[in-house]
Amino acid sequence: MNQLTASTPGKRPLVAPLILALISATHLAYALLVNLRGMPLLLPALCLALFLGAAYAAAAWLFRQGRGFSHVVSLIVGEDLGVLSAGLLLGYPWADYLRPGTVAIIGLQLALGFAEIWRRQEASRPIAPATRLTWFVLAYTLAFALYVGLKPRGIWSLGAFPG
Repeated sequence: MNQLTASTPGKRPLVAPLILALISATHLAYALLVNLRGMPLLLPALCLALFLGAAYAAAAWLFRQGRGFSHVVSLIVGEDLGVLSAGLLLGYPWADYLRPGTVAIIGLQLALGFAEIWRRQEASRPIAPATRLTWFVLAYTLAFALYVGLKPRGIWSLGAFPG
């Protein structure tokens, strides 16, 4: 009867900060990922990856303190829409150049959404914010799959990176 449960008020979330730390690590491994995939290392994309890695690490720390879900949502929505918009403006494969770990990041974002839904449900809290995030990530996944499948030229039509 004295066991702590997920709905105990003093219990801090553990799974979501761990997933956020993995997303952070994926961003911080930008140079390694582009090297493994044989892609060009772009300085602006490296700076963006380092910034996002630090932002996700800070969000993980905030989340561990029991706050910060709104920051996480803003990070995910801003990052996903920014990468997709840049890809559509510059053409295929620029979204991949900007974020070479997209597949891993999308999987981790979905895991984060489902973990937060579960945690909120166990704590008898509203699950609507986490559900909206999960639906957004699913919609983004579909949009990114269409982007990769259709390989649009883009408005500025930069094409593939020379070299």
